[in-house]
Amino acid sequence: MRIDPWSLGVAAVFAAFALLTLGVWIPADVESGVVETFRRRIVIGDAMAPTAVAAGMIAAAVLLAVSTVLGRRREEAAPDRQSALFVVRFAAVIAAALVLMSHTGPLVVDAINGLGGAIGSYRELRDTVPYKYLGYLIGGAVLVGGTIALVEQRLTRGAAFAGILAAAVLAALYDLPFDDLLLPPNGDQ
Repeated sequence: MRIDPWSLGVAAVFAAFALLTLGVWIPADVESGVVETFRRRIVIGDAMAPTAVAAGMIAAAVLLAVSTVLGRRREEAAPDRQSALFVVRFAAVIAAALVLMSHTGPLVVDAINGLGGAIGSYRELRDTVPYKYLGYLIGGAVLVGGTIALVEQRLTRGAAFAGILAAAVLAALYDLPFDDLLLPPNGDQ
């Protein structure tokens, strides 16, 4: 039995990134903790979401490594031209989604102001409906729908609908329960 080094490498890279996130990035970039006590009330801190994601990445990396070591593979998995093209296309989907996520809201506000709307700057509107949702919904829909289309090797209405629905559900889960949470990337605008 031969262990697939590519799967172990992916597991190691994701585990290392998650540990770096937990040990360096979150403590250096997030001011509050995972759980905060404010006026005898326990609230979720700013570090909760990235800590949960990093913990999930570690768990997935451990599961991948264990299943690779314990699993029996009949064929050797080696990267080829098709695999490299898939990675490049996936990176392009992610890059397009991130660009749309960070620039859609400011561009829409600039366009409205340019047409005489005089609604103010995006920074002033980043926590008002519909401006706070524009980038998140469009970028998220492109990320999810584009990934589905990439895996299925064709763009379908179902993939587009799944992307829109997933982005809307995530926006609702993150935004509705919290009074002062800014959806990404609005905190940096």
